[in-house]
Amino acid sequence: MRRDIRRVTSVVGLLIMATGTAQARIGPAPDERPPMVLAVDLSKPIKPVDHAASGSLYGIADEGWPADHWIAGVKPKMFTQPPPGATHRPNGEPAPVGDTLNVWPVAARNGATVTIRLPDIFPSFPYVWQGDDYWYSQVERMVRARLASGADNIYGYEIWNEPQWTWNPAWGDFNEMWARTYRLIRSLDPGTPIIGPSYDRDYEVGLRPFLTAAVASGTVPDIVSWHELGPMTGMQVETHVQQYRALEKELGVGPLPISINEYGSPRDAGVPGWLTRFVAKLERAKVDTADLAFWHKPGRLADLLVPKGGGSGPAYQADPTGNYWLYKWYGDMTGDMVTVTPPAPTARYIEVGTPVPAESTRIAGREGTAIPLNGDAPNRYVSMPAGVLKGVSDFTIAAWVDLQSVSDWARIFDFGTGTAVNMFLTPRAGGAGLRFSINAGGVEQQINGTAPLPTGWTHVAVTKSGSTGTLYVNGEPVGANASMTLGPSDLNGGDTPNNWIGKSQYADPLLDATVDDFTIYDHALSGTQLQALMTAPGAGNVLSYHFDEAPGIAVPDASGNSRDGTVTTGVTGVEQLPAPDGFAGVDRRTRTARVVFGGGSGDLQLKVGGLGFRGRASVQVYATEWTGTDGVSPGPVPVFGGTYPVHDGAISVPVQDMDETAAYLAVIRPAAGSTPSFPRYEAAGGRTRTSPLASENAYGAGGEFTFTVSAPKAGAYELAVRYTGGGVQGTVAGKAVAFPSTGGFATVRTTAVLRRGVNTVKIKIHGGTFGLDYLEATPFRERVQAESGQWTDANLVRINMDESNFFAPYVSGNAYVADFTKPTSTLHLPITVPAAGRYRLKIGYSTAGTEEERRAQTKAGQLVRVGDGPWQPVSFDPTQFRELIRQTTLTVNLPAGTSTLTFTKADLPGTVDLDYVDVLLD
Repeated sequence: MRRDIRRVTSVVGLLIMATGTAQARIGPAPDERPPMVLAVDLSKPIKPVDHAASGSLYGIADEGWPADHWIAGVKPKMFTQPPPGATHRPNGEPAPVGDTLNVWPVAARNGATVTIRLPDIFPSFPYVWQGDDYWYSQVERMVRARLASGADNIYGYEIWNEPQWTWNPAWGDFNEMWARTYRLIRSLDPGTPIIGPSYDRDYEVGLRPFLTAAVASGTVPDIVSWHELGPMTGMQVETHVQQYRALEKELGVGPLPISINEYGSPRDAGVPGWLTRFVAKLERAKVDTADLAFWHKPGRLADLLVPKGGGSGPAYQADPTGNYWLYKWYGDMTGDMVTVTPPAPTARYIEVGTPVPAESTRIAGREGTAIPLNGDAPNRYVSMPAGVLKGVSDFTIAAWVDLQSVSDWARIFDFGTGTAVNMFLTPRAGGAGLRFSINAGGVEQQINGTAPLPTGWTHVAVTKSGSTGTLYVNGEPVGANASMTLGPSDLNGGDTPNNWIGKSQYADPLLDATVDDFTIYDHALSGTQLQALMTAPGAGNVLSYHFDEAPGIAVPDASGNSRDGTVTTGVTGVEQLPAPDGFAGVDRRTRTARVVFGGGSGDLQLKVGGLGFRGRASVQVYATEWTGTDGVSPGPVPVFGGTYPVHDGAISVPVQDMDETAAYLAVIRPAAGSTPSFPRYEAAGGRTRTSPLASENAYGAGGEFTFTVSAPKAGAYELAVRYTGGGVQGTVAGKAVAFPSTGGFATVRTTAVLRRGVNTVKIKIHGGTFGLDYLEATPFRERVQAESGQWTDANLVRINMDESNFFAPYVSGNAYVADFTKPTSTLHLPITVPAAGRYRLKIGYSTAGTEEERRAQTKAGQLVRVGDGPWQPVSFDPTQFRELIRQTTLTVNLPAGTSTLTFTKADLPGTVDLDYVDVLLD
């Protein structure tokens, strides 16, 4: 059973009393293996609390969108907004939104400033230059409009956005444009800061020439800006700030305020634990301002809010996501930000072990053996030699593909020099169908299929004869382009260095499939010849990989041209531990410290020093969980509370079973009476031992413990027992339980059926050395991943969370079952509960649909039943985009043991993708 913080949401009223009797001989306290440590020093302030990282890009769309009370809660310092008269329509909006002239009063009422992003005067992104005259006249108009508006909370003018890829050198020299724009703004408005250059990568490469040119021209920005967006590199902001400060000293400028005016990758949106890491690092780097990136829809404080009823429309009436409460905690901080030291100065993971490349494998294929790529296989992709298509104009590329899951823009093959010059075949192009594309010199030509490539073994081929390109599936044409003038010889003369099976030139997902009989010909095969490839291996005269060799990284070429391939595999021998981090503030007037932490998994020791008082400290810990980017959060849930002894001005607070995606808040004050313990109940009866790793730093030693439990509802409960020592057998609530030996503390879990009201729960230990820390009793909750079931007329989608897949969203388990488009689309999920009863099903999902349907909040539907019981309709609010998770609920009666939960589309509207089902005692 997967234990997570969600199981404690309804046990605030659970009352437990414990007594203990020493019946087992207890030896010395066992050796303890310390968990990761997050250290907080309240005596070392780093700066006054200013909520530097609480802003957002396009966070406000209009007056009331969102409402002031939502904005006020997060104490934003700065918003980045479109300029006066903006024509930009972000991410499918039907009209421009967020004009600075419309929203600056909203920001001012809530104590925030506004950065005016000048290049968003252009209607599209990436920007399309409309000439010098247009730009400079628009800059003058925008500055004059701002001055005339009376806006007095302008943080600065941002001259450009991400110039390293949005500025085309054909438009002129970027630094010359910068200097001319800077002088124009200064001539109109001498006092408002100018911000730039807003790079989003290549900081070391880009900032040096920019700042050197700005120094030479006397146009150094008043506030220097860049973005921290990479899933891994984006969290290296402390290093980037150090590098930048060294550059300032070298060039004799500054120190200038730093604005990280976009941070967080798409996968981080909606995940409180992961965004905690960003805020922690931004605070330690002492940046002046930082804004959450805008990946989806505007006016939502960057996915802290969702409109009631879901969809992609305006959030005038809004609900909070799990992320909102993280930033509300941040906004509640007062006094000083203080020093926090994480377990390791790293980004997302702490790597333990020595990396060793995994052994490449082969499995049974369509003919002989084949190469499995990704999924559970160690193989990642196959590299073909550089220049393999040199001299080729007409061609045939064919392969057998056993697609295991479908991801947008994964590649069956991709030949090219990079993102500007390439030729690829993708099973699904951005939610559409199979697509072949060739790009050369800014010109793209396509062949589009009628549907995505299905899962299972499928033969796919692309041919070009003269100017006619044809796409085949299982020997039948599914798409054609009679005006295909480009060919492989147009790709850098055919001399392409990056030629891959299963990998993209872009930051796209790797292919999750098994590939067999990959062949290339220097001419177009006929339909009859392609049909023949369905029954016999191909014999390409350019390259032919049959994958019938022994397992290994070498892939021999059977064409006779010695164009052997190489398999790239993952690594073994390294465990990636999610890296916890945190930030903290202390208000010495109220003697209250607030520590926000997250991103870790498992156990953490929170060491808080510099308390400034003696005796005992009251500690209350809360959590805000991942609800999905579009999921509604009812608010933080209590995890535990207690009083902890203060030694030398410090306390040790062990936190167990952290969920990597959740964020946590510890509120620390001098103890004054008892502190609510929420669902945690101490077992310090009998003989008491002390340990900094025990809850309240003490645990009970004995052989029998009796707890009186008052349950708020009848039904199945999880009983979690934290102990030390072990290597013994015992019983919990009459059920046999093994307590494995541990060098520190460990937790075992079992279930019991409790009646509403008072219950007696006994823990008995049969000999050995044993110490009991606490008991938790929480109503049953279990997550069942959609991909653990069986489906028909639907597809499995796995999300590759490698950093190279930049736009990867986060879904539970990194996979979901998609494309319930047919009346026969069905998912069967096994559901196991320890006792019969009424349960609430919380279903995580996203929806397909048009932008018009999403804005109209058009609902989708499915039918659900338990076993052979009656069908129940389920309604699904739309999500703002696909793969952005939301929840809906359904109440069912479940028998004890395992039953089958069936979802089917039937004749109900819409398309739903299913991520998970949480089963909760109702």
